Amino acid sequence: MTFDGEAISLRPSIGNWTLKCRSHYVIDHGKVIEAGPWSDEQVEAERRRDRAAKGRFHGQPPSVGRPFSPVRPR
Repeated sequence: MTFDGEAISLRPSIGNWTLKCRSHYVIDHGKVIEAGPWSDEQVEAERRRDRAAKGRFHGQPPSVGRPFSPVRPR
């Protein structure tokens, strides 16, 4: 998140993958900009990347773990 003295920008994008809307957006100089949809494979790849980055930050080895399976609303 950055603040230039007038407006906020937020990157990388925010994705609400577990919500029905599956919205995906960035905030650029105070304006919400809708980003394109991601496939389930792209979402899972980003979740893995995020977990690995958090583990590196906290000095933890990456865990293989069980793949995430989102529950789809009916």
